[in-house]
Amino acid sequence: MKAMHDVEGLPVICVREGIECGRVRELLINCCEGNIQYLIIEDEEWYLGAKLLPFDKVLGIGRHAVITESEENILPFSQVKEAHDLIRQGMGLTGARVYTQKGEYIGNVKEYYFDEKDGRVVKCELHAENQKSFELDASQIVTYGKGILVVSNGVSEAAADASKGLPQEVYKSAENADYEQSKYKGSSLFEQKQRRFLLGKRVTKRIISESGELLAVEGDIVTDELIDKVKAGGKLVELTMNIEAV
Repeated sequence: MKAMHDVEGLPVICVREGIECGRVRELLINCCEGNIQYLIIEDEEWYLGAKLLPFDKVLGIGRHAVITESEENILPFSQVKEAHDLIRQGMGLTGARVYTQKGEYIGNVKEYYFDEKDGRVVKCELHAENQKSFELDASQIVTYGKGILVVSNGVSEAAADASKGLPQEVYKSAENADYEQSKYKGSSLFEQKQRRFLLGKRVTKRIISESGELLAVEGDIVTDELIDKVKAGGKLVELTMNIEAV
C-alpha cells in the first residue's frame, strides 16, 4: 500500500533504455471506479505538454523511483482522450469534501492510500472540522464525485469520536477484515510480478551496496536469491536498470 504523497515527485525509470524519463507530478484517478488510471509525468520538455504513464504499465513503485519497462509506455497527454474525460470528472481526492448519505459534512480528504497491484484506493485520511484526523476505509465510500465523496452514515460516528479525542480508528467489520487479507495477498502478487520480470536475465554491471558489500557482478543470472540479496542491500532499482535478456 502506498500513500499518494509518497509517489508524487518520484523519478520514472525506463528499464529497457536505462533512462529517467521524468517525474510523477500527480495521480489521475478514475472517480467512477475509485482507482488510479494514470500517473501524470513531467519531464524537461514540460512546455510541450504533460505525459502519462498508464498504471497497468507500472512495473514497480519503490521508495526512490517508479519503474516501467520501456519509454514506449509514456504517452502524450494530448493523445489520450480518456485522460481528458477523467480530468473533467475531477482527477484527485486530496481536498475533497466528505458528506454522509444524510448530508452531514464530516471533513476533507487529507491523504489517500492505494493498492500497488491494481491502483485501487484502499483508504483515505480525513481532516475533521476540529482539525483532528481519522481514517476512512474505501469500502465505506458510496460515491466518488468531483471534489466530493459521499460515505455511509456510520462514518459520522468515527468523526464524532475524533472530536472527543478518542482512539482514531474506523470500525472494521468481518468483511473489512477479509478485505485486509486480500490486500496483503495483492501486494504479494505485485512483488511476484517484479520478480518474474527480473528472473533469468543477466546482470550487466557490478552492483555494490552503500556499505561496500558486493551484491552482484557482471554476468550473474538473476535468481530469487540474488533478488533477495540486492533488495536487502537497497539496490533493487539499480539491478532493474542493469539487466539484459539472456
